[in-house]
Amino acid sequence: MNKRSRSWLWAFLLLLVPALALAQAGGPYDLSWSTVDGGGHTFSTGGAYTLGGTAGQPDAGALSGGSYTLSGGFWLCVTAAVAAADIAASGANVTLTWTAGEPTANIYRSQDDPYFTPGAVYAGGVSSAWTDPGAAGNPAHNYTYIVRAQGGCGESADSQRLGEFDFTLVPGS
Repeated sequence: MNKRSRSWLWAFLLLLVPALALAQAGGPYDLSWSTVDGGGHTFSTGGAYTLGGTAGQPDAGALSGGSYTLSGGFWLCVTAAVAAADIAASGANVTLTWTAGEPTANIYRSQDDPYFTPGAVYAGGVSSAWTDPGAAGNPAHNYTYIVRAQGGCGESADSQRLGEFDFTLVPGS
């Protein structure tokens, strides 16, 4: 390589280094590290941004900062939520029905708290019609239910809340 060619090469490299450094500037984002691995993730969202890819990383997990979360790993597996969930009372029994693409579901129940956060499964692995015996007819206690489909990808998102509420009627004067 002659002296002139080396001069052009050095000039190019000197122009490239500041460009690489400037590519990481702009707001509160930190792009000072990277990883190249195998795997993938379908989509991560946060604010007005959506990121999809298939480069992935075996160092999977959720990275978050501010209102952004980036989940890494292999292609996302999602269990579809139940649809057309319904509740009906028959005597003292409450019956829940729903439509789901999965064969079973988990039921979460709360007594006297319609805004509960599901914790322990109340009834697990049930089919698309389930009865809670003795849950209706007592004005002292009201029950709220959430149904989550159960499949090979785990649990689905919550169904709409289904409630059983009894009230005592007091004659007026």
